[in-house]
Amino acid sequence: MLIGEVARRSGVSARMLRHYESLGLVSPSGRTGSGYREYSGQDIRRIFHIESLRSLGLSLREIGRALDDPGFTPSLLVDDLVRQTRERIAAETELLTLLRRVDATDPAGWDDVLQVVALLRALGSKSADARQRAALSSGDEVPVPVEALVEAALSETEPNVAGAIRWALARSGDRGPALLAAGLGSPVAAVRERAVQSLAELPGGEAA
Repeated sequence: MLIGEVARRSGVSARMLRHYESLGLVSPSGRTGSGYREYSGQDIRRIFHIESLRSLGLSLREIGRALDDPGFTPSLLVDDLVRQTRERIAAETELLTLLRRVDATDPAGWDDVLQVVALLRALGSKSADARQRAALSSGDEVPVPVEALVEAALSETEPNVAGAIRWALARSGDRGPALLAAGLGSPVAAVRERAVQSLAELPGGEAA
């Protein structure tokens, strides 16, 4: 089978097939009388094996070892791929959360976006002073998304910062109570206590 037909059937471009050949991953078993590459059924099976391993996240170098080195066992490599995938998912989830929180503020321009990002980073800072300043500045120009304030309220251990966050929550609108209520079901006693205290300090909290 010629390279064009192999590319059509496998979904791998002719350019990539030539790249595989240059790396020694797969070589056509023969040539036509005109010198064109000719792939056998075994060559095509190897191409599909390469694509299957690529779909798992293996590099081309790792694929070569997997296919040609009898002593190359998959267990350690697969464990490493699992770890890398978890790290990538965690990073993507964090990015998605950040994007949603920026979007929730309905920014009018990029200056607003940058201010929201700066506030969110400060709210998650290791510095208690930075966290407190972020909470106290919420709503002055660009608001901190209420989801971020609730998350901070349920995790903050520094009393002064926690008070500033609850103050910001009280000014953040009417979505806070429903989000804070989720903390009441936490298996962690300290989180439940923070949820109760935050709810009590919201407008109408004492009456509730």
